[in-house]
Amino acid sequence: MALLLCLLVLDVFVVPFALAPDSLSVRIARDVLLSLILLSGIAAVSDHRTEYIVVALVAGVTILIRCASWLVPLDTIPGLLDVTAPLSLGVLGTVVGINVFGTGRATFDRILGAVALYILIGVVWAEACQLVNSHVPKAYAGIAYGSAQYDRATWIYFSFVTLTTVGYGDITPLAHIARSLAILEALIGQLYPAIVLARLVSLHVAADDSRRSSS
Repeated sequence: MALLLCLLVLDVFVVPFALAPDSLSVRIARDVLLSLILLSGIAAVSDHRTEYIVVALVAGVTILIRCASWLVPLDTIPGLLDVTAPLSLGVLGTVVGINVFGTGRATFDRILGAVALYILIGVVWAEACQLVNSHVPKAYAGIAYGSAQYDRATWIYFSFVTLTTVGYGDITPLAHIARSLAILEALIGQLYPAIVLARLVSLHVAADDSRRSSS
């Protein structure tokens, strides 16, 4: 979980803002980091056989498609690269969530997983918003309309502003699906910290009760 969290921090807070959006280096860094994030996710759930198989299959297909895009043009399947990223990260987030909210002790690794899941939610929504903007004409207004709409940093920024319910208003969802995504992300952003805190406290209390009963 610690490695997964570090890779997510690099992917979200460093690469999109440090490299030019239309450069070859940003594409290389994006594909490498996505692959490493998925591989670290596989390692994080290796103790759970079912989750391990699901994440391994989805990650394998995603990495294969990313590698193939460097060798063979995928114009025959429009938007395939755009779909694989949110889909694979969404599956990874679901599996991490199962481990974070599952039974067991409130360990430091579980806390790191909760933080990683929060960032994963923001990343998945950023990918989804960018996908909607690419396929729905004028889905968003503001700086997202024009050259900035192809900059991943724009969508990372918009997603986390929505997730934390800051809402500066410089990017405005106009299409129905864009507004639905924004509402759902804002609700998750409000409820997630409270749910995580309640779950960690309940696990800690359950562990204390178990120790008292055993003694």
